[in-house]
Amino acid sequence: MIRRLVPWLKWLVPLAAAFFIARVVYRQWPAVRGFDWRLDPAYLALSFLFTSTWYFIRGLVWRAIIQHFGPRLPYRECVRIFVLGELTRYVPGTVWQYLSRMYMAGRWGVPAAVALQSALMELLLMALAAAPLLLWHIDVVFPVLARSQRALLVVFLAAALLLLQPAVLNRLARLVLPRLRLEYAPIRMSYLTICGLWAACLGQWLLFGTGFALFVRSLAPIPFHHAVELASNYALSWLVGVATSFVAPGGIGVREGVLGVLLGKILPIGMALLIAVLSRLWLIVLELFWAAVAQVYLRVPPPGEDLR
Repeated sequence: MIRRLVPWLKWLVPLAAAFFIARVVYRQWPAVRGFDWRLDPAYLALSFLFTSTWYFIRGLVWRAIIQHFGPRLPYRECVRIFVLGELTRYVPGTVWQYLSRMYMAGRWGVPAAVALQSALMELLLMALAAAPLLLWHIDVVFPVLARSQRALLVVFLAAALLLLQPAVLNRLARLVLPRLRLEYAPIRMSYLTICGLWAACLGQWLLFGTGFALFVRSLAPIPFHHAVELASNYALSWLVGVATSFVAPGGIGVREGVLGVLLGKILPIGMALLIAVLSRLWLIVLELFWAAVAQVYLRVPPPGEDLR
């Protein structure tokens, strides 16, 4: 029954989210139109620089994981594969983002299981890296948990350090990959190496969160002391988007709805939802830009293949 509903939900959930956002913005339109909008090119340019690190650092982390399985991919090609793969996540079906990576990496001799396992491991590291940013500002996102903020941070840190153990990751891989009909490839990375990659993902979230805060600041005169809260809001919306990607391709609609509601703590709800939608459009523009750059300037021909 659930499997029959999923194809319908992939259309209904984004449409329902879009209807909710459009309805609120329409009702708030006089306030939205009268808001003190200030497009600041300097902040937008800085947002471009900080946000663009999303593709280059994640590509670097993915490459490092692949290399520990054996295959070697040029960094430029890893970034190109990652950027192009990100575009396919909007195609209904959830799997295209990973199938595209598996196909392009396979041209370099990377086994499908290794390509997928490394992509899932990189996604897990990014999710674990997003959590501290969320917990750091949990008192604003969820005021009821304000008294437990420090305890939650300590508990999460302990849980993350346990989950990052190679033995735990191998056990997870043995459970997941057979269900996907893929051969299990053991993870032989050292614990310190995995923690180092997690630290890189933490740094990536700090850069991306700064980029998102700069994007919001380029549209609305929000004080800078809200920067951490803005980054925390985006981290939570991203996690929700990833968790719901099986019913909403790329988390589209769902992520914007969650982000808009969270931004509503800082801005009037109409403006908050509109900025959330504009942030998605801004990221799509960045993805298209870097996909074009990667295809033209970063492409490296596989062994035995002429680039011409």
